[in-house]
Amino acid sequence: MLHINGVLTPDECRAIRDALADETVWRDGRDTAKGHARAVKENLQGDLSKPTVKGVIGKIEAALKENETFQAAAQPEKIARIALNQYGTGMSYGDHVDAAYIHDTRTDLSFTLFLSAPEEYEGGDLVIQNAGHDDAIKGPAGSLLLYPSTAVHRVEPVKSGKRLACIGWVKSRIRSREQREMLFELETALADLRAVNAPAPIYTRLLNLRNNLLRHFGD
Repeated sequence: MLHINGVLTPDECRAIRDALADETVWRDGRDTAKGHARAVKENLQGDLSKPTVKGVIGKIEAALKENETFQAAAQPEKIARIALNQYGTGMSYGDHVDAAYIHDTRTDLSFTLFLSAPEEYEGGDLVIQNAGHDDAIKGPAGSLLLYPSTAVHRVEPVKSGKRLACIGWVKSRIRSREQREMLFELETALADLRAVNAPAPIYTRLLNLRNNLLRHFGD
């Protein structure tokens, strides 16, 4: 799991929340769930037929393309789907697993981009089962949690307020989790070298290694 801060600014999140305050842009989230997930899902989901919802999703997709940390960690080949969801008082999403394929696209990574500030709602933690224990996350507005789509996860009941978030699924160019992690460490080292104005020959050698590993590891 990786927590990425500042994918959106507080002002951008505030503008999105204001734009989505219109109740007519929401539909029953169970309409898009199947099987077991439908039985444990109770939330609202942004209606893609509404221009406001399409506009917000477009803005978020552009922010993800510009975020160097997200790009380095996910190595996205394609974003299978992006959706907006809202949890009001009493709403939750019980333990479930994400579909292996969405719109004929393999899902390697899932993400939650928090749009509501933590103090705006009580409860509503995103809980991910991880190596025998549960990780509960309630990120700042504009931050994103990236995690394997293979993980069982849930959203705890919201006790008060409204929890607004964007969720999505990514097919990575690098199918192996371990290889993605190694490449992310290398990308981080390259960023550190740029920050200290490292000698160009050293930086170029590592950049060449990064590119060759992308060729070797890539699907």
